[in-house]
This record gives sequence, structure tokens and C-alpha cells, in this order.
Amino acid sequence: MQTESIPEEFSSETIKRSSSAEAPLYAGFYASGEPFQSMYKKNPWLIPPQWGQPLEWGGNHYWDTTVARKHPYWREIDLPKLTKDICRLRSDLATWGYCLIDEGMSATQYATLRLRVREQAEGERLAGIAQSTPFGQYVNTLINKGSCFGLCIEQHPEAVQAGPVIEQLIDESLGKGWICHSFLATGADPGGYPQGLHIDQSPLLPFVTAQAPVLVNTMYILEDVNEINGGTLIIPGSHKIVAAAGCGGSIGALPPTINLEAPGGTIMVFDGRLLHGTGANRSTQQRFVAAMSNVKPWMRTQENWVLSVRPEVLAGASAKLLHRMGMQALVSGATVEGFGLTASGGVDEAWGAIKQFRMASDCGEYLRVGELSSASSPEELQADFTLRKVTAAARLESERRRGTV
Repeated sequence: MQTESIPEEFSSETIKRSSSAEAPLYAGFYASGEPFQSMYKKNPWLIPPQWGQPLEWGGNHYWDTTVARKHPYWREIDLPKLTKDICRLRSDLATWGYCLIDEGMSATQYATLRLRVREQAEGERLAGIAQSTPFGQYVNTLINKGSCFGLCIEQHPEAVQAGPVIEQLIDESLGKGWICHSFLATGADPGGYPQGLHIDQSPLLPFVTAQAPVLVNTMYILEDVNEINGGTLIIPGSHKIVAAAGCGGSIGALPPTINLEAPGGTIMVFDGRLLHGTGANRSTQQRFVAAMSNVKPWMRTQENWVLSVRPEVLAGASAKLLHRMGMQALVSGATVEGFGLTASGGVDEAWGAIKQFRMASDCGEYLRVGELSSASSPEELQADFTLRKVTAAARLESERRRGTV
């Protein structure tokens, strides 16, 4: 405990007097509000609607649009089209910030996902735990709500037949070793509001990654989407505009939005810098898509997988699924009491497998290392620390794989 007097320069009062609003490091940069401040100033038609007020149609609003083939600005432009050709998919993703994988799910696969999402949404409404938003219902943490969703996170062909193509595109965009940021279903409810256009890399703002994204989305389209039922609003190519603005930079006039048009079973892969948002649903039926975001392995995930995954899902998870859920530590992230600091983050790497810590916690048997010293008793020093057991198991597994045991 501090017993000596603290120098006046270290007091809260002195620090506060010496720290005006302009004084903090990088104050202007962090307070810039860019790129959205300039975006709204130069493009007032992008300002979101006032919730609680009737949604206006017939004016210059980002939600009052149509699909690309009908749009006077976009209809003659070669925007992404449904395709199975990875070369075209790669080109569309780089040029326009999104691509559309034709029959990315088979009819059986997307019908299975669609049914499970709709059943879960209804169950959560009946249970009084549905997450409602001004634009529609969310169904969160899909990993716990059907085995099909875990297979999607793995991009397993059993659940998503275009899985190998998707993995290749994300490997090229994020580098190998990426993990799942979150996986949830987004509903567009009849009569709901449009979501404000945003980029999914927004937690980094005002930092902008110019050369490549650090987040890539995979959208599972579970039913036909269009301008009537709230097809996702996008500004094609806006990822390049955001990137060109740079860190803290401003954005000028933007091209108009379009509604996504695609049949059920399509997979949309899109850049985390693309401006997009849920459209306004003018039909009489709720519509759902499922969005899986993927990030570099050092980033903090939106879904806290280590806490939220059900024990039975964890127990049966493959090495690949554990990795995608961030349960594979590496030197830059997800370490537990230092375990994982020597790991590279590879799938099923013994020195980064943190599943055992979570399992010990589930059983009420997680014993953390606390205060120790030369005065600690032999019992304290030889306690059955979980770290000790996990480290010993990792050492044994590493030796087994090397063939030395």
C-alpha cells in the first residue's frame, strides 16, 4: 500500500487542470467522426430516418431505391452477378466489395437453415427473449441453435456446398488463420425501418485499412430477397471510397444505393468496408438472412464464444470449429494465464488449445494461479492449478505427435 505522499503532479486535480479538451494526444483524430461526418454532410440523403415517425417514401432517401437491374444509375453497369466461377467472384469482391455465389447452398441446405432460423425466431418470441430492433428481429449466437450452424462456421460442404470457394476468398482477403467474429440471423420485419448504412469494420474507425479489409462477411440468403422484402441495401464499390478516404479522411458525394436481389441459397461474400444495411420490408412476411462475420485472429470478436458456447456444443466441436470460435490461442490473442503465448494459432495446435480451461470452469474445477512467494506452503505451491494440468497435457500431446512417447 502507498504510505508516502504522492507528488502534486500526479494528483487527479493537477492532471485535469493540465488536460484541456485540445491537449490529449490525437484528440482531433479520434473526435473527427470520420468518415461518417463528411459522408452525411455531402450526402444528406444517407441520414437515417427518425424512429417513431412514419417512414417517408417518394423522396431522396437511401432506403427508397430498387434492385440494380432496375436502377437508372446502375442498370447498365456490370455489377456482381450470380456465378460459380471463382475468378469472377474474386474480381467482383475486389472491384465492387461483394460477390454472389450462385447456389452456394443447395436447396436442401438452405431450406434446413431457413426452417431452423424461423423456428428459433418463433420460439424466442414465445419465450419473451426475442431481440427486437426497429428494422427486425435478431436471432443471436446461432452456434447454440442447431448443428447446421456449426458446420456453416466451418464452411463444411455438408452444410454449405460452396464452402471451399468461400474459404479461399476469405483466406486471400484476411490471410489464413482467420476466425469467426459472430454468426447471427437478421430479420427484416414488415413495416420496419431501414437500418442506417454502416461498415462492419466501424469499431476501428477513424482508422481505415486502405489496402485490404480486416473483416469479411459471409451472408447466407435464406429466401429470395429484393426491393420489396427489405433486400440488403448496398452502395457498390463504396469499400474503395472508404479506403481512399484513409484514416480520419473525409468522403465526398456517393453513388446511390441499391437493394440486393438474389434467390434463396445464394451466398454473398462482402468486404467489411462496404456501406450496407438492412432494407425496409414492404411485404407482409418477415424475411431472414444469416450473417457470419470473419476477422483476423488478433481481433476481439463480437460474440464472446469462450463464454457463450453451450458445453455440449463445445464437447463435440471439431478442431476446426474450435479454432474458428477463437478457442485456439496464439501469441497475439486469446491466451489464458499465459498459456498460448508460444502458439502460432494453428488448427489443433496443442500449445494453444484453451478448451480445457473452459471445460474446467463449466465443472466448477478451474483453479487459477493466485499470489505465491517463497513463503508459500508446499500445499499452496503444489496446488492442482488448471494451468499446470493443461500445460502438462499439451506437453504430452506435443511429444506424442513428434513420436517421442
